[in-house]
Amino acid sequence: MQLCIIAGGGNLPIQLAKENKDAFVLCINEHSHSRSFKNKSANVSLLNSDSWIEVLKFNNITHIIMVGKINRPKVITQKLSKNDETLINKINSLGDNLALNLIEDFFKKHGFHILPFSSFLKDCSLPKGFYPEKKILPSFQKYILDSAEVGINLLNTISRFDVGQSAVVSSKLVYAIEGQEGTDCMIDRAASLSNKNKLITHPGPVLIKIPKINQNINLDPPVVGFETVRKCIENNFSSLVVSSNGTIIFELKKIMNLINAKNFVIYVV
Repeated sequence: MQLCIIAGGGNLPIQLAKENKDAFVLCINEHSHSRSFKNKSANVSLLNSDSWIEVLKFNNITHIIMVGKINRPKVITQKLSKNDETLINKINSLGDNLALNLIEDFFKKHGFHILPFSSFLKDCSLPKGFYPEKKILPSFQKYILDSAEVGINLLNTISRFDVGQSAVVSSKLVYAIEGQEGTDCMIDRAASLSNKNKLITHPGPVLIKIPKINQNINLDPPVVGFETVRKCIENNFSSLVVSSNGTIIFELKKIMNLINAKNFVIYVV
């Protein structure tokens, strides 16, 4: 097996490459760059799928991991091949999960196998329960459980529309559902609403981040990293709810050190 990491933006592709030094890294222009990696690597344009295949086959790649955020192409001024134009138009007209399924089919047709990146990343999940493992006031625990129930039911209900891995909830009050803006922007939006309508009896909003029903977690599992948790704490969120079977917790040791130092709870369902 010859592995390739197709690298989008963020620190996760870099960490994954460090833990898999023999993997080849295919960097997507404007999202990642080969200078960030010690692995053998190459840079390609998001808008030239022929070059992806050419580079992968030249390097004898058999298996692929896709990791890191890749933005959809917006205004396209350059001339595209007919195949690229068809592929990009289809991607831009679909929800995230359907678009990723299309990309997976594209690679499969060219003979590559797609693997879940979580199987190549160490220490990226937690068993079910409350963290840190210290006594939590029963009233706070009930608040988290109530918020989790509402948020999970909400996200499961809207899964059929292929939107939203995340929501921000306070008990039975929904502050935000994640759209195309991404989790960090949603947190900012929810924090603004929460601060304007702060409920004295509630500890602070709860971020829920779980896989959609039937989500392709090989390509797009929900990911929570240190910066997401730090952002929640800075915006007076009380807690985070994730799935033990699907949510990737990146930089887990740093996150646990942070929440142990702060009055913040992670609940794993």
